[in-house]
Amino acid sequence: MKNLSFESYNDVTLRGQIISKTFGNGTTKTNQPYERATIHLRVTQTFCGNTETNEIPVNFFASQYTKSGTVHPTFKAIQTLKDIPTIQEVGNAAPIVSLGGVKLQENSFVSKNGTLTTGWRLNASFINEVNKKDTACFTVELYILDKHPEIDKDGEETGRLILKGALVQYGEKLDVIEFVAEDPRVIDFIDRNWEINDTVKVQGRIRYTSVEGKSSGLKSSFGVDDEVEESNSSQTLRELIITNGQDEPYDEDFAYDPLEIKKGFNVRKANIEQLQIDAKSRTKATNNSTAKKFEWE
Repeated sequence: MKNLSFESYNDVTLRGQIISKTFGNGTTKTNQPYERATIHLRVTQTFCGNTETNEIPVNFFASQYTKSGTVHPTFKAIQTLKDIPTIQEVGNAAPIVSLGGVKLQENSFVSKNGTLTTGWRLNASFINEVNKKDTACFTVELYILDKHPEIDKDGEETGRLILKGALVQYGEKLDVIEFVAEDPRVIDFIDRNWEINDTVKVQGRIRYTSVEGKSSGLKSSFGVDDEVEESNSSQTLRELIITNGQDEPYDEDFAYDPLEIKKGFNVRKANIEQLQIDAKSRTKATNNSTAKKFEWE
């Protein structure tokens, strides 16, 4: 069985038009110059007769030089990116670009009160202009941690299936990411063929789009309530939709060792708990400092 020194297969294909781009730079702790960039990529895809327009954020980051002293390829890619027109600049005349070296990663952070928010993000290494149609899809190996029906805010099953998987990243780092199956045929296949603790390869598409809804607004918790009107609101859907996968889980020789996954999961858990402790400590220190400003004389 495989240990955590074996990275999961992790490949994302992204093609579309750049809506917008932002840049930043700085110096690392070792005094190495670096640059970073974030783009929003417009990708229009049609699945099962439904067309969706996605606006997918993608990140680039690189120090200027590699350990051997040559200019880092991703640093060069960021320089190329600066010259590529965006939809904001030239409208639909913006070229279609293809991103290379794109990896799916966990994106978890802790708020000031210690609340954990878990999601995912995409990091890219290369970019070039192409003459191909849009796409946003992924192929990854994952170790199944859990699978269960999706439940809505009213406690009702939606008919979709949530698959929580572990991806082994560089440096024996374990990422935990949720995937969704919504096609009944895919759900039936997963239910019959894949179990918790299996290592599998899955393919799918990326959904990063907004849906419209209604909001009734908020009333004041004190004083006199004003009349509250219903208003339109939007919600961003960030989902990794499983469309297919291999027929059978990996054989034992190629599957991840459950004990190794547990070890990586415990390290991840300890790191998150420390982040929560640090966040609460910073908030407490800030509150104590602020409270002094409101003391009555």
